[in-house]
Amino acid sequence: MKINELILGKYRLLEYLSSGSFSSVFRAHEEMTNRIVAIKALSKDAYPADRMRYLLTEFQAMSNIWGHPNIVSIHTVEPGKDNYIAWIVMEYIEGDNLHQLVQQGDLTLNDVLNIGLDICNGLKAAHAHNILHRDIKPQNILLTPEKEAKIADFSIARIFGETSKFAVTMTGTRRYMAPEQHFGAYDFRADLYATGLVLYEALTKQFPFAGEADEIDRKKASGEIENLEKCPEEFRNFSMKALHRDVDKRYQTASEMYEELDRIRRWQYEQQASILISESSNSPSTELAGALERCRKTFRLQIDTAERINQNLFFEMRSKVEKENREKLKIRTMQHYTEAIEYARSGDTDETLRELHKAHSLCLQDAELVAQADTLLKEMSTVLPPTDALTIHEIAELIRKLPEAEKLSLFYELNIDESQLEPEVEIKPEYEFEPEEEEKEFDTQLAPNTKVQTSGNYRVLIEEASPEFLLDKVHEDIQYPHEEEAAYIYQQAQIFTQQENIRRCLIQYKRLGAFYHRYARRFIKMDEIELVANCYTRARFAYAAAKKQRDAKKNARNGAAYYVHLARQLEMQRAWIEAGKSYILAADNFRYAQLIPDVEKCESSATVCYFNAAESAHLNGDFQTAYDYYMLILAIGESLPNPPRSVLEAQKLLDEIQKENYG
Repeated sequence: MKINELILGKYRLLEYLSSGSFSSVFRAHEEMTNRIVAIKALSKDAYPADRMRYLLTEFQAMSNIWGHPNIVSIHTVEPGKDNYIAWIVMEYIEGDNLHQLVQQGDLTLNDVLNIGLDICNGLKAAHAHNILHRDIKPQNILLTPEKEAKIADFSIARIFGETSKFAVTMTGTRRYMAPEQHFGAYDFRADLYATGLVLYEALTKQFPFAGEADEIDRKKASGEIENLEKCPEEFRNFSMKALHRDVDKRYQTASEMYEELDRIRRWQYEQQASILISESSNSPSTELAGALERCRKTFRLQIDTAERINQNLFFEMRSKVEKENREKLKIRTMQHYTEAIEYARSGDTDETLRELHKAHSLCLQDAELVAQADTLLKEMSTVLPPTDALTIHEIAELIRKLPEAEKLSLFYELNIDESQLEPEVEIKPEYEFEPEEEEKEFDTQLAPNTKVQTSGNYRVLIEEASPEFLLDKVHEDIQYPHEEEAAYIYQQAQIFTQQENIRRCLIQYKRLGAFYHRYARRFIKMDEIELVANCYTRARFAYAAAKKQRDAKKNARNGAAYYVHLARQLEMQRAWIEAGKSYILAADNFRYAQLIPDVEKCESSATVCYFNAAESAHLNGDFQTAYDYYMLILAIGESLPNPPRSVLEAQKLLDEIQKENYG
């Protein structure tokens, strides 16, 4: 074949590209369509009768995955003439292959991640059609000018049948073969091993196994990865798993490898976006939006994925700024109270009240600062002269002169009912506890205390407490911006309660339930599972306080489902204690929704999680912690009609601890 030769009257050869053992590749012009194509000319000498099956395999493989964006497509196969058995007309990729780009040395970590994702995408399609490529190497990864990767050359691919899932023939490029390819019985994971080699080499510019062919094979089999320190830290774990000598400890599917590369890519984008956001405080929002969009395109992230990451970063930044502002408010508040105390000691009541007013104006909308203000008020009361002490009526009259919003808030904070200002009125808490119960810290997330040692104690606060009491507890600690608005709604409900305006109080509780339900749905879109579960649970408390039992049960079911989801995630991370707490919270919600079988399942799962934590402590010699968790397991197990094995084993190991300590 000669340059400028016209083949079959429609393909004009323009340039010779490359040649291999079985074929030569040319760039050509398709005269009838005016498009550039690549033509792979297959030599008759390379395909005698006993090798024709390889040719047919390549045709079948490519026809099954034709049109995939990460696989070089075949347009058609034309019959050959003279010394050629066939001409394969393919998509022409106007760019270099990966081997050439590695030699040029201009690939970034982000480039390598995107190339790896493209290869995995192509392999997912091939493997889904039972096609094992068997020759993944840099020369067979073609790149467009935009560095989009496409897998080429399926000439030695293996197509598995319904009963065959392993290849036995040793074939491919030896340098990029997986260790098991030398011994037969290999499968799709051989392609993934080769992909790991290709990406490692592209990133470090060095092959992970030095030496001649036999030495490389030995190092692969022993797992001796070299130059690992030259690999970026975030890519090391990926490489160690991708190139593990044990095939069962590698990535098992192209999808699994894709997910890990995508996780690294998203983490990289998050780091860059975080820098852009933190450095844009004095820049127009349009400039930041443009910079983030350029960054997103560089990392080739989907818009919704990038937006979710950006939202989380903005949320973190706002939280940091709000925390800093709160600290500044604390300092200013303390300054005003210090001045107030000095004026009080000197007997200047007017200036004392003026400083108090300034301090309270600063902190009325911040629950933490209000608590600080109350403490300082009590401290100041010890230095005011007794003869000049104001009565509650005089304080009320002074407060009435304030703006309406400040007046209502102060009446609420000072426990004053504006309509009934009788000194003997005593406002009692809705629930009173025994002294030892008051001393126990109540977890705002309603999780069981790990020190519980008798049955039922961890349920008392959850099951027997009123929804109003539970709402009061969960609003004691403000951690997120949305909780500030929720706390304000809750405070309004409390004010109406003190005014005995039941109708408006119930309206506020219903409003609070709708607020938390709405935020739960927002957090679903942000994939914040724990916040979703917490919001649904708080919506349940609010609707229950509003006497809307149907809505309360609906939110309880939703909260339970997301706590179960959270627990399973934590189990995968082996965070046994947190997983156990999440199962208990799910059980409480299911109990409220009267779904008893689900309650039992969650409590059984909780005992398994706590047992894992207890067993770990036991093995490490921490007998006290193990004892506490074993007792907690027994406490939960008492209510189960069919206690799981973890309960029985907990009793045995508890007896063992007691013997070791007292026997």
